[in-house]
Amino acid sequence: MMPVPTHLQGIAVPAETTVDEAPLQAELRCGCGSQSFAFLFPGQTHVYAGRTIPCTAEVDGRYFYIVSARCSQCQAERVLLDADFHGWNGLICHDPVQAAAPRPPLTPWRCRNCGGTAHRGALCISGEGRDDFIEADTEFDTDRWPDAFGWFSLSCSCLQCGHDEPDLFEDETM
Repeated sequence: MMPVPTHLQGIAVPAETTVDEAPLQAELRCGCGSQSFAFLFPGQTHVYAGRTIPCTAEVDGRYFYIVSARCSQCQAERVLLDADFHGWNGLICHDPVQAAAPRPPLTPWRCRNCGGTAHRGALCISGEGRDDFIEADTEFDTDRWPDAFGWFSLSCSCLQCGHDEPDLFEDETM
């Protein structure tokens, strides 16, 4: 699996230790040991393939895709994805004007079965690999290739009723 991107170190626990360019599969675990999180996003959704899912939010003519995890036990909050800072576009094609815009307020995702906000989370992150990163001829050290991932997906499972939401938060980051 690809290495854990820098901003997810300390919260993403890889399913295996083999390091290669295969997609990263990881469970979320807070530094306090808890695996219970409220997943926060700007609150806008749309229906895709018959499913209501979070989507890019338009706020005052600017577009945001942000997903944070707030630990249910210690209340620590970590940004899992802010499209203006993470992934290929956030790193390689960084737009400082967009990145300087105030982030919109975030709201917890509620289980569509029971309304609960406490969930377990599993990430799948994939990239184009080290060679594509090197070919992009960036100013970044080549060891940062995992930070330029191309796809982010977060699946969650409600801790109150067990309802699973596979690939609930997804974003192509290039």
